[in-house]
Amino acid sequence: MSLSKIWIPVAALSMMFLMPAAAVEPTAAEHQQMAEPRSMSFQIPMNNYCSLENPQDFSFQLSNASDSAANITVRFFQQDGTEFKEEGTAYREMKSDIVPGKPTSLQAHATGVYHINFGNHKQCNERVYLGEIKVNSGQASLLATGWVNTAGTYEKIVVNDNRKFDLSAPVSTAGTSSP
Repeated sequence: MSLSKIWIPVAALSMMFLMPAAAVEPTAAEHQQMAEPRSMSFQIPMNNYCSLENPQDFSFQLSNASDSAANITVRFFQQDGTEFKEEGTAYREMKSDIVPGKPTSLQAHATGVYHINFGNHKQCNERVYLGEIKVNSGQASLLATGWVNTAGTYEKIVVNDNRKFDLSAPVSTAGTSSP
């Protein structure tokens, strides 16, 4: 058997294994997007006295530090893990335009806000202890902060050590071509 008779089938078989692998290789932008997390979770310091006489105010703000709109969802969870989807309140120039659990588009350099009272507006046993910010599509560069007020004492809500964070929705590598 000659070497040329062996070489042709071996070369063809090698190409069969190499071509599909190259066809699904993500682009450099997709690699970066895959490396970034999709969501950021944070704690809300609500474990304090709460009653009609001692209500707790919860305020949260989320800023888009990107040059383009961010498609995001903010979620809040009660102590038992139940998702809290109550729309926020507006009171004395405190506004609420973030609706927990609902996707929203936050324009470039815009800030979304949320405020609610536990003890007067909502029951104390409905308080939230965990928050999550999730990007629904594309990428977002965000800043978030907030506070809980109990009897005039403010506790800060710290998200990512008060630093900007980048989130990315998962990308589908199906149908991408080699670089």
